[in-house]
Amino acid sequence: MKAIETETGFWRPSAGSLYPLLATMREAGLICEVNEPDGTSRWQITAEGKATYAQAAESKQELLDSMRRSLMVFAKVFDAAPIESFAERLTTWHEGRPDFSTLGPLFMDLHDSLWSLPSLSGEQEEQIQAILRDAIAAIEEVRGTTE
Repeated sequence: MKAIETETGFWRPSAGSLYPLLATMREAGLICEVNEPDGTSRWQITAEGKATYAQAAESKQELLDSMRRSLMVFAKVFDAAPIESFAERLTTWHEGRPDFSTLGPLFMDLHDSLWSLPSLSGEQEEQIQAILRDAIAAIEEVRGTTE
C-alpha cells in the first residue's frame, strides 16, 4: 500500500479499497496470484498488466502535457501570470521530483482536510488561516536554507 502511495503521490489506499481492486485486476488478467514455497502468496503483474500499465503511464503523460499547454495558452490570451506560474509548476511535477513522493501525499491530505471542513465560524476561519500562514512561513524558511 505504501508503494501505491509513493507511485501515485496522493492515493493512500486502505485494505477495504485495495482488495476489491486487486480482485478486479485479477479478473481482467492484469495480475495473477503466485504461491511461494513458504506457503505465502503474492501478486505478480502479467504481460497484459505491463502493457496496460505502460498505456496508462503514456495517457497520464499526454494528459499532463495537454493540461500544461492549455494553461499556457489561457495565460497568454488573458494575461494571467498566476496561471502561467501554475502551468510551470505542473511541468515540474510532470517531470518528477523524488522528494515529492513523500510531500505529495501530505499536500493532498492537507487539500482534503480543507475541502472537508464544514462552514466555519469567523474564529475558526481565523485559526485555519493562522495555521496555513505558519506553515507557509516555515516552508519559506526551509527554502531560504536550500538556496
